[in-house]
Amino acid sequence: MTDVATGAAPIAVYVSCAESKEIHSFRLDAESGALNPLEVVAVSGTDEPSPSNMPLALGPGGQTLYAALRTAPFPVTAFAVDPASSRLSRRGTAPLPAPMAYISVGGGGRLLMGASYKEGKLSVSRIGTDGNIQAPPTQVVTTPPKAHCILPGRSGGMVYATTVEGNAILIFRLDADRGKLVPADTPAVQCRPGSGPRHLALHPSLDVLYCVNEQGGTVAVFAIEQGTGGLRELQYETMMPPGFQGNARAADVHVASDGRFLYASVRSTDVIAGFRIDPRSGKLSRIGLFAAEGSPRGFALEPLGRFLICAGQSENAVAVYAIDRDSGALALQYRAFIGANPNWVETLSLPLGP
Repeated sequence: MTDVATGAAPIAVYVSCAESKEIHSFRLDAESGALNPLEVVAVSGTDEPSPSNMPLALGPGGQTLYAALRTAPFPVTAFAVDPASSRLSRRGTAPLPAPMAYISVGGGGRLLMGASYKEGKLSVSRIGTDGNIQAPPTQVVTTPPKAHCILPGRSGGMVYATTVEGNAILIFRLDADRGKLVPADTPAVQCRPGSGPRHLALHPSLDVLYCVNEQGGTVAVFAIEQGTGGLRELQYETMMPPGFQGNARAADVHVASDGRFLYASVRSTDVIAGFRIDPRSGKLSRIGLFAAEGSPRGFALEPLGRFLICAGQSENAVAVYAIDRDSGALALQYRAFIGANPNWVETLSLPLGP
């Protein structure tokens, strides 16, 4: 199946709604930016809503989508993704050791990693050959308070995690065979005072890591040292208006697949900040601040870099913004109301059909 307008592979969009415990599935119209609804799938495992958010993660090749609830017993459900229709079918559910604010897949698709904001923990769990999560976890690591992200690096088995109150990015090597995180030679890098590191993103080709800082409303840029995976500060860029006081409540960060642009969301001002990325250094220069849905907690970029899809947590809405290919500026294209407390967005390029 091919997108008639562009000749490109079709794009599936998945939005998690934490209060209604649903995943809303859409097909993105590559010409208009409209989201065509496909289905709404319930996420089971607890009778209560998932407080604050319900993180999602795609497995290798987009064959499996994982959804984690933050209410005891903290279940994570594996959904098989139909490669033709992008529809979801439940495979199985298993408990995680804590309420996870963030999940990701590492170790060549063999391990699910989680970060618990509420309990200050990281976890590693095996993924079976059937795609289901196995319990108990192979490891639980205690962190400084408010762990919020865990992200595999592109090489060397590196893993990076954030702690908001610890004001640091933690650095590990992942022993995939044992399912263990091992602290790196330099196990952490401190962020500037008052930052509150929250979410991370890698440049697709440069050895550069980006961190959105929740409290400070900044994006930090770090060079990744070859071999050690250590981090060296390059730059901090603000996303806040002059004179802003208080907690910025910055939330999410993503880099375009071609490495030209970076975007980060700020809930206190309901904006998405856009930056141009220098192709040699990875440093940032601001494009602008763009009005977004209320409390834009989570968003994703369409794989070809044509659209940004943002969940408005306080408005129960999802919006699509066209990305100008030259300037990187955002323009609202489409908006729809969905389930209660939308908070996380994943996009998937589907296989081309005949």
